[in-house]
Amino acid sequence: MRADSRAREPAQLNLHPYLRVSSSPAYVKRLVGDKLDSRSNLCRFIGYPKETVEYYFYDPVEQKIFVSKNAVFLEKNFPSDSRRDEVLFEESSEEPQHDNTTSFEPPVLTDAVLVLRRSTRESRVPERYGFVGLTSQLDNDPKTYREAMSDIDSDKWLEAMKSEMDSPGGPT
Repeated sequence: MRADSRAREPAQLNLHPYLRVSSSPAYVKRLVGDKLDSRSNLCRFIGYPKETVEYYFYDPVEQKIFVSKNAVFLEKNFPSDSRRDEVLFEESSEEPQHDNTTSFEPPVLTDAVLVLRRSTRESRVPERYGFVGLTSQLDNDPKTYREAMSDIDSDKWLEAMKSEMDSPGGPT
């Protein structure tokens, strides 16, 4: 069985969600603005234009009445005292005052020097490099000509250098 919906008020059933409370505060999205400006203004809902889905709003800062569809109504946060609501809009209409006598205190630095902790773990070549990584660790080849000539196998190094020079491509 169904409950009789006629026993309740339409507001309790949320049958008319598009109807708004007159003079309720709302944040209205700005169409034009700078990148760093706020995206919406706190305005007051006034009414409905004829044959549209939009709303009339009053902006107390710019003192203009305009039509907009994009708004977030603050009906659930209604203050119980009407004077508090007026104060809310009076404060928003004033220009923010900046105090030019701001003081900046730099953070106090202590003399304690933080010592970086070094890892005691032994570094190894990852297994994905396989034999290539192992040979690079065991590479004991001489880097200069003097190192090659002072090595035990200096005669083999001389022979390898001569064959490199005599090759058709020349030294690489």
